[in-house]
This record gives sequence, structure tokens and C-alpha cells, in this order.
Amino acid sequence: MAPEFQERRRTPRVQVEGKHEFRLGRRLRVRVVDISASGALLVADERLPVGSVGRLQISLGGNQFEGQVQIKREQPAGAEKGHLIGSVMTPSQPRHQEALDQFLRRAGS
Repeated sequence: MAPEFQERRRTPRVQVEGKHEFRLGRRLRVRVVDISASGALLVADERLPVGSVGRLQISLGGNQFEGQVQIKREQPAGAEKGHLIGSVMTPSQPRHQEALDQFLRRAGS
């Protein structure tokens, strides 16, 4: 059994549906479990080293979001296949920040 994932987020997270892509020198499919104004919890099929930096591209409520993501925590997902990845995000452009803000507002965060 995997140890409890210690919660460190400072803002609420919202679940995200759909297909997502994370690039870390190569393309890697991930599932975004939830997202907040400053980070996201991902599930990846393989381990991603803490400190790694990549790009995340997702559609949030019909608007495209792209941002730099840094891996802060990683652990086996337990009952779920793969690895839980705790990350912090920085939107690439102001329009991506606005897409994230709108998505979170609509979700009631």
C-alpha cells in the first residue's frame, strides 16, 4: 500500500476531464486528476523525476491551456495504475492564465 500523499497545495483544485499531454523532452500521456491556480495532480504511467520541468497542454472548458510544469512530488498511485505526480504550473501566456482562471471560476473555486 502506498503511503498517504501529503497535501501541500495552497489553492483549491478542480477535476479536469479529457485528454492531456505532458512533454518532458518527449511526449508523455498523463491524466490530470485535478488542477488549481498554481498546480495540478497528474497520473502518469511511468515515474517522473522530482525537479523535472516540462510542458502541459490541456483543454479547460473549451479553452486551450499551456504551461510549464515542475514536478514537486512523485509516488506510486496505489490502487490506481501508475504514479501520482504533484506539480506546480506557470502558464505560458496571459491568455493561458485567463483560460485557467475562467475554468476555475466556472467550477466554483
